[in-house]
Amino acid sequence: MADNQSTQTRPEFTWLFLATPKHHPECSPVVLRIDAHSEETARAAFPGWALAFAAKIRTESPYMFTWTDVNRATLWSVVGGEIKSPVGVHNA
Repeated sequence: MADNQSTQTRPEFTWLFLATPKHHPECSPVVLRIDAHSEETARAAFPGWALAFAAKIRTESPYMFTWTDVNRATLWSVVGGEIKSPVGVHNA
């Protein structure tokens, strides 16, 4: 069964960080992603990582698609929103 959450309990943002493990700083950075209300809360979820802020994305977006390109070590994300036309304007 689908779980419905109110907007008051669901985190408002998805946070992305470029990160390396603190005990292996020579490693190539990876992208870590987490839903949280604040950057401080998001960072606290990764205590063993050195983090560099990468992005803050609204979670209430009606459209989000993410994929990785392993060959290029890249994370791609597309985020969209609803566009409302002014009253009296119609799309052809």
